[in-house]
Amino acid sequence: MLTIALTGGIGCGKTAVTEFFQELALNSEFEHSLKIIDADIIARELLAGSLNNSLNNPNKESALRQVQQLFGTEIFDAKGYLDRKKLRALIFSSKEKKQQLETLLHPMVYQQIFSQLRYKSPDIAIIAIPLLFETKSDYNFDRILVIDIPIELQIERSSARDNCSPDLIKKIVNSQVNRQTRLAQADDIIDNSGTLLELQQQVASLLKYYQSIA
Repeated sequence: MLTIALTGGIGCGKTAVTEFFQELALNSEFEHSLKIIDADIIARELLAGSLNNSLNNPNKESALRQVQQLFGTEIFDAKGYLDRKKLRALIFSSKEKKQQLETLLHPMVYQQIFSQLRYKSPDIAIIAIPLLFETKSDYNFDRILVIDIPIELQIERSSARDNCSPDLIKKIVNSQVNRQTRLAQADDIIDNSGTLLELQQQVASLLKYYQSIA
């Protein structure tokens, strides 16, 4: 199994890239099995549901309860659901709170990632981990793929996508590993500052390479 950790800063287009990989893998000429795992989706699922309900997944309940213990009930609505906008604003206003949340969630997320890889080992696994360099894991991925765009474009795209102020996006960008650090540790790089067609062409070329070494 060839494992590729896909990462990049906010607004770099990680989701678009994973979607293109998935579309290409559905082509009848694609001879390998491909699995996409998204750490953000896992994190959202861990914090899904309501504090007021009995949750079937103990990891979810544990994550929600521990977030409540860390930050109080103010970031939950009347029905016990997490207000993600409030949580986001809270953690990016305090390095300490951000670190507390990451210390809580990251081990749970990695546990889910490795469980999925063990359950069904594909020929190629692409694991999207936005905070790859900010988190710690004992797992060594075969390749690190960085999706890269200039910081100014990160702010512009993220502000439009998330309907957030540029100032909040700047705080998020500054809280992440800097662009140079990501690029220095990359095995593969996709430049997403151009058109969608250019992005698709880069993904297609890279997938052919991954097939050749899988």
